[in-house]
Amino acid sequence: MLIRSLRPEIVLPPCDHTRETVNVIGRFQEDISPVLPYLNATQPKALFHRPAAILRFRFEGHQVTLQPHEMALGGFEDGDQAVLTLFRLQRLINETWERREEITPSNVERKRLQALAVYRLLPGTNCKVCGEPTCFVFANKLAAGQIGIELCTPLCHQDAYVEKRIQMMTMLESSI
Repeated sequence: MLIRSLRPEIVLPPCDHTRETVNVIGRFQEDISPVLPYLNATQPKALFHRPAAILRFRFEGHQVTLQPHEMALGGFEDGDQAVLTLFRLQRLINETWERREEITPSNVERKRLQALAVYRLLPGTNCKVCGEPTCFVFANKLAAGQIGIELCTPLCHQDAYVEKRIQMMTMLESSI
């Protein structure tokens, strides 16, 4: 068992104390840094920042942030629900650690796709072939996961954009 005991603390969202949701932070003595690559491998769309030992992902519909001696979950209607989910997350972490021999750890550092970075790799012709009014609108929708890159016909099919296409595919593969 990696995390033996956990001290939960209910907190209000930091920027808006009028919101009707609560967050929960769990603190513990153990350093969970060694389990982060295993969780990164098993949790879909996890964001791993290896140098800082921070892993972010969604668990039961809530945003999770794991750090070496702390875990935080956000967006709960009440504190009881938050604490129960925190303990289920503790169980997931402990079970993942116990199964680590079966899991290939991943140190891949995924990042959120940024609309401006996407835009810089698009043709910039505002041709509207994709169905969007501008390349910037297309970039925003692509970054949000609302559309696929294959809709950009010039980028995907014209030889003039081969280098940008390669860069775009690399960026898409390393992001969520």
